[in-house]
Amino acid sequence: MGWLVASVVAVVLAVLYLSWTAGRLDRLHARVDAAWAALDAQLVRRAAVAAELAAHPLVVPGDRELADRLAQAAHTAYAATLHEREAAENALGKALRCVVGGPGARLVDDPAEARLLDDLGNAVAKVALARRFYNGAVRDTRTMRRHRLVRWFRLAGQAPWPTFFEIDDTLDELAKLTDDGRAVS
Repeated sequence: MGWLVASVVAVVLAVLYLSWTAGRLDRLHARVDAAWAALDAQLVRRAAVAAELAAHPLVVPGDRELADRLAQAAHTAYAATLHEREAAENALGKALRCVVGGPGARLVDDPAEARLLDDLGNAVAKVALARRFYNGAVRDTRTMRRHRLVRWFRLAGQAPWPTFFEIDDTLDELAKLTDDGRAVS
């Protein structure tokens, strides 16, 4: 009779552990979704600031082709599907580096341009931070999904395997901006 009670207790504990693990996995997937929403919002904000920067007449004086390339990259990044997003965001980052750190970089005297560059600096920093949080959530979820019990009992259900979002989101040229919005290079 003692072995029966021990067996029932063991089964109950195993079921409780599996239930707790499934709940944790569900929370991790929710964390990935929330982190993606935050990252997506910051990427959209960066694309909007880049489009506004491309439309500003003093940003790339005399180089309309570069401004058009920046505007096109911003539009492509904004309209990209999930599978095209990394490539589109990398193209936008490359276009931003050409504009901000290109040979036309100078002291910024126009307050509107200084505001745009400050907004861009904030957007770039927030994209990097949001991407770090998202990739951390993906890493934690993938680690949990690799556990044997999760795989054996299919605790992840039909949830898709989370993927990392890797872009080159550094824009070192913006570090040259001072607090009053005057760029020097």
